[in-house]
Amino acid sequence: MDFKATYERKPTPDDEGSDWLYRDPTTKRTHRVEIDVVPDQARKIRIQHLDRDMRGKSEWVPIGRAKVPWAVADDYLATVAMWARAERHRPGAAKSDLAARLLAVYVDERVAGIYYNGASGIIEIHDVPELARLCGLPPEALVEHEDTFTDGATYAPWPTTELVVKRLVARDPQPASEHLASLRADDLRSAKRTMMDGDPWWVSPTWDDDPTAQRLRQWNEQDATTRKYLSQLLDDETPGLAEDFLTLRQMYLDLVRLMPHATERIRMTRARISEALAEEIERLVARPLPPSAALLGADEPTEKDRSI
Repeated sequence: MDFKATYERKPTPDDEGSDWLYRDPTTKRTHRVEIDVVPDQARKIRIQHLDRDMRGKSEWVPIGRAKVPWAVADDYLATVAMWARAERHRPGAAKSDLAARLLAVYVDERVAGIYYNGASGIIEIHDVPELARLCGLPPEALVEHEDTFTDGATYAPWPTTELVVKRLVARDPQPASEHLASLRADDLRSAKRTMMDGDPWWVSPTWDDDPTAQRLRQWNEQDATTRKYLSQLLDDETPGLAEDFLTLRQMYLDLVRLMPHATERIRMTRARISEALAEEIERLVARPLPPSAALLGADEPTEKDRSI
């Protein structure tokens, strides 16, 4: 980095008479201005534009439009560009939110964590060697992306964040599996409510223009994307295991729901073999699931399931 990382600050009365970098919110362009008046606890300041197009115009503007003293304008613009390059790899909200949650579970915040609110997908690394050890990676693998930079901590873009999350899950799938179990259990409860009560109101096309319905649909889609992505992370270690198990779980529950009707039909044939077959089916369905099934969200069928 051939410049000093520089961040914006608000001008103070001491800055009156100095030149600053100004950003026009309409054109998104920057140019040079002179700070004329900065009142105490100012929300607006008076400036004079020094670029040719503005012809020395003076006006009161929101204080946030003045970014940094002109002397450090180049460093500031280079810093903005540096962050923009790192942020251009940002994933969707479902992936970034899941990465933030998993990093908080697997890694001490003194070692690394998701940067800011996580939307950019950038990972903030405070201890590169320790994070590399936790991931089973050489330290250089965490800093080799071209848009990685150091400014106190090391900041790496989404491809590195995703690499870290994948490695952590592969080395210890248990926490990720438990989180998937929780998500799948929520999904199953929702499916059962829909089966009993019908689709929720916000699914209907009648509400296509309703902001609340739109948000609920968006959240529902994000939840589905989160479950799919988490399943993919787990499948990196054991290809197909998560989805295959969950598919089998659903097939099992479908059979449980059909069982009462099937055995009732079988018993219509008055014969010992029919009765024995019905009892065998009921015995198999009544067996408890193995303890490991809970790791991927499989629930024991309830009495209500068996009686549907």
